[in-house]
Amino acid sequence: MSIVCKDLVKIYKTGKVEVVALRGLYLTVEEGEIRAIVGPSGSGKTTLLNIIGGVDRPSAGKVIVDGIDLTTLTDAQLVEYRRKRVGFVFQFFNLVPNLTAMENVELPMAIAGVPRSQRHKRAMELLALVGLEDRAHHKPDELSGGEQQRVAIAAALANDPPIILADEPTGELDTKTSRQVAQLFKQLNGELGKTIIIVTHDLAIATIAHKISRIEDGVIVSTVTPAELEAVGYPAGEKLEEKIRRLEERRTAIEEEMKKLEADYKAGKIASDDFVKRYAELKSALDRVEEEIKRYTLV
Repeated sequence: MSIVCKDLVKIYKTGKVEVVALRGLYLTVEEGEIRAIVGPSGSGKTTLLNIIGGVDRPSAGKVIVDGIDLTTLTDAQLVEYRRKRVGFVFQFFNLVPNLTAMENVELPMAIAGVPRSQRHKRAMELLALVGLEDRAHHKPDELSGGEQQRVAIAAALANDPPIILADEPTGELDTKTSRQVAQLFKQLNGELGKTIIIVTHDLAIATIAHKISRIEDGVIVSTVTPAELEAVGYPAGEKLEEKIRRLEERRTAIEEEMKKLEADYKAGKIASDDFVKRYAELKSALDRVEEEIKRYTLV
């Protein structure tokens, strides 16, 4: 299902204060495509996702999904659109804590009026798809973070929506689990043909997409393929993970050296001039490492 955003504007009003979240944004996502949306905090990523998902309405512009302009739909029609055409995956899993994994996956179907026998069968099929059929009767607090996110993805697929919208889906997960969830999205796209939009700050997640769009100040400023990123010096896959790991190790080493230097100075083991000179060198090195990490995580 294709998605076209034309000249999208979104203005939030709080009293007399107006915040412009989107400023005439254009975006086209082809049917069956994975698109990553990256950009700094407050740039409009989540607002864009909410408008495409029918959760929010734009102040101006159009959102055309499979030939239908969402801005022309009534509230009741938007509810139907969300139930049948869109599956949402969030950073914090959004599972009901007192329901089992299977019951959480069944919930969207129950809301849509699917008979109980059909719900149970499909829920088990979806849990099997995400590799959790043996955890069907476990509640969220009995599952790891990665398992909870897999349940959330299964729930997003419950009503077989053609579109999956994921907002920082690996934000609460460790590196290894994040990569597993990313590969699951890639699998769902390949096997089921879902159109998937993923908002992320993690370049390793973004590079599973067919295209990566960067949003700044409410507009899309660039769209590239993973291959084009590699061509300008951004590694992908395992090379990227190794690069980030080395940078994080270097950051930790510098921070530890700075703490030791401060302790030695307080203990009178180093002269003030030497302390100031060495501390400035370490701070400069730390700033450089932080900039490199920022580059490779797209924050």
